[in-house]
Amino acid sequence: MKRLVEGIELDLDGLQILPGLINAHDHLEFALFPRLGQRHYANATEWARDIYHPDQSPVREHLQIPKSLRLQWGGLRNLACGVTTVCHHNPYEAVFDDDFPVRVVKSYGWAHSLAFEANIRDRFDATPPGAPFLIHAGEGTDEDAAAEIFKLDELGVLDERTVLIHAVGFRSDGWKLTRKIGAGVVWCPRSNLFTLGRTLSQDVIASGIPMALGTDSPLTAEGDLLDEIRAARELVGEYSFDAARILRLSPQPDDWIAAPEFGEPPELVVVGDRIRLIGPRLARALPTRICREFYPLKMETRLPVLVRWNVPRMLEEAAQHLGEDVRLARRRVCA
Repeated sequence: MKRLVEGIELDLDGLQILPGLINAHDHLEFALFPRLGQRHYANATEWARDIYHPDQSPVREHLQIPKSLRLQWGGLRNLACGVTTVCHHNPYEAVFDDDFPVRVVKSYGWAHSLAFEANIRDRFDATPPGAPFLIHAGEGTDEDAAAEIFKLDELGVLDERTVLIHAVGFRSDGWKLTRKIGAGVVWCPRSNLFTLGRTLSQDVIASGIPMALGTDSPLTAEGDLLDEIRAARELVGEYSFDAARILRLSPQPDDWIAAPEFGEPPELVVVGDRIRLIGPRLARALPTRICREFYPLKMETRLPVLVRWNVPRMLEEAAQHLGEDVRLARRRVCA
């Protein structure tokens, strides 16, 4: 099977052409951070207070890396596993419009959570018409986590545009309200299991509530979206998730990947009809003028690929603060 991209004919025999993956929840600036936390917590507030020590290692060194560079690493973390669109749970940054590795959802409203946001209703009202409103909710196993769905309803910020991140603490009445309202949920299984010791049940996943899959950040979930896909399969088997519907995204026919099969690392990632990642075998077909734009990305446990970003320079800048052991999605990186 041959496919034309950027005017180059690529032989994709042995590979499946698939839509690009959508990561429905990430905090891109934390891509290089290690996982932090020593136990299971009753809720995310407990976890945040336990791990946030900006004047201590390892948080101190990571925060010394310029934020724009940390965001770029977050883009590469997603690109390397075949994500072509990611939803960043923080303000939209100018760097996302400047040749960023993947698409970042641009039209959205957001608030962090009930615990860390005082003006949730104002944030909801400022959400662009027809765009999703994203908020961490039910990220815990205690009574407070269970009650958050009802508090959001009382605030008037719960409708079919609302996207609830995690929702682990909801109980039957909370899920009944979620289903009635038509809100969506983003499931981050490995993050939940690390911080809370449990995640959504198979019954909830199969309940008909609109669901998407997200990675959360490496602060709580080492790896990337392929690791989440494997975890989801182990926990609940094969289920369909609909991130495009929940995030209200337009179709992107020029975003696609080629991989041995679904759930495997891609050998080609195309975003906006432009090659962003390519395996060495396919790269032999690239003309010299285009080859010069690519740099090797070698991640521990993954086959080497080439990306259109200057990985050696990015590594050098990160190493000034972290030393030589730079890890992306848990995996050590070298150029």
